[in-house]
Amino acid sequence: MVVVIRALPLIVLLLLLSACGSGGSADAHGAGDGDDVRIVSLSPALSRTVVDLGLEPRIVGRSSFCDFLDDAVPPVGDLQRIDYERLIELKPTHVLVQAPAEGIEPRLVELAERRGWTIASWSGIDRIDDIERVLRELPERLYPPGSPRLDIVAARAADLLNEIAASLSPGRGARARYDGEALLVYDTDPIYVFGTDTYLHEVLVRLGARNATNVRGWANLSLEDVIQLDPEAIIVIEDGSQPASASVADALGPIATVSIDAVEKGRVTIVRHPDALRPCSGVIGLADEMRAALDRLADGPAP
Repeated sequence: MVVVIRALPLIVLLLLLSACGSGGSADAHGAGDGDDVRIVSLSPALSRTVVDLGLEPRIVGRSSFCDFLDDAVPPVGDLQRIDYERLIELKPTHVLVQAPAEGIEPRLVELAERRGWTIASWSGIDRIDDIERVLRELPERLYPPGSPRLDIVAARAADLLNEIAASLSPGRGARARYDGEALLVYDTDPIYVFGTDTYLHEVLVRLGARNATNVRGWANLSLEDVIQLDPEAIIVIEDGSQPASASVADALGPIATVSIDAVEKGRVTIVRHPDALRPCSGVIGLADEMRAALDRLADGPAP
């Protein structure tokens, strides 16, 4: 039986405390003309998007999982546990969060109201549309109307949106690529996959292939489920910031031991990217890696 998980595994949940979807903020806009913006981001995916918008120097505090930022930027925890003393010391103008289902912690809201911080929050982190929504909304959450900085950052956001569209174009590249079905596996102990209504599913489909499962969301499958699906191909998704698997068999874990079409015919490949588990503007590079993986599957197993 296939089980759709309502809550992600803790490490993935923390990695995905990112921004997508609509949300509210404590104040309508940031202070001044933007030169005094000081950002604390409690979301790795939001932090990545801020960096891609050219605003890394404005980040004065980060979540414990924003390991791609300079070590000099102090961590202040995450939405599971916030170091409020450190947060106050950093004097942010903006705090960026992904609001959990139960809402933002009241203490953070109270501090923001009392100290004049803007809380820019988004809930939901699922699809390409959500990533694009963050890019459209983030500049106006940081800068007031009429600010020169708003125009600059909004123009950069527009460029990133165009890059996302180009990276997901099925016709990009001259060669034919794999257009069959593939199971998108991101963990094997236990087994977790990207189902429908996820950004990785959409990347796969927009590039011309099909998802081997129609289960929704980030889903937990049993080994028996995988055997029953008997996917034509398997793409293992790895966080490129972590150590790589020693081999394809190592990446597959227990799946490598079962008799299914993908394993027996060698139609297994790995996609590694630092933003693989962060729905954010990094989807541009991730799409390029997925395209290369589909090309490898089209070529067939190495001799």
